[in-house]
Amino acid sequence: MRFIESILFVNGKYHNLDLHQKRMVQTFDRFMPGASSHQLEDILPKFALDGRYKVRVVYDADYDIEVSAYHPKKITSLKVIESGHFDYSYKFENRSHINELLNQSKADDIIISIDGQVTDSSYSNLVFWDGRDWFTPDTPLLNGVKRQQLLKEKRIKEASISVNDLQTFQKVSLINAMLDPGEVEIQFSVVDSFT
Repeated sequence: MRFIESILFVNGKYHNLDLHQKRMVQTFDRFMPGASSHQLEDILPKFALDGRYKVRVVYDADYDIEVSAYHPKKITSLKVIESGHFDYSYKFENRSHINELLNQSKADDIIISIDGQVTDSSYSNLVFWDGRDWFTPDTPLLNGVKRQQLLKEKRIKEASISVNDLQTFQKVSLINAMLDPGEVEIQFSVVDSFT
């Protein structure tokens, strides 16, 4: 079983390294007890690159690192897909169940719902704008590092959000380690977004 950390590198700086390291330590404690976690500061490449990059660490007791220029996906449509319960509380490399859910839709991405409660998209946490504040579901599949950062900074609020609540929001934004609120955003006025 392998795990992933996708880390944002912009203009010579890694972002949220402390939160990525904390999650890696928690993953080692849960799945490789007794083994020492990799130390990201020691294993991440040191380079001077301008621009925005995704540094992907795929790991178990060993690790591989991939570096690629990052460009946000173009997402213009979403579809709510109901799923049975499954565990993605750790960032597993195996995403087969999530990919199966995504394949059920012809939309660009999905909003995964479990028992009528909104969780995440196929590759990001979600934040919803009500005209005044951003809210994120209190039932995420994965408590992502960007979500943790934004909650700590009080830029978003946690709330119980059901599928029925979606119509009360003006727009949704996809967030993850690579994406801030507003970078990938969909207005709810897009008629087929949730059909």
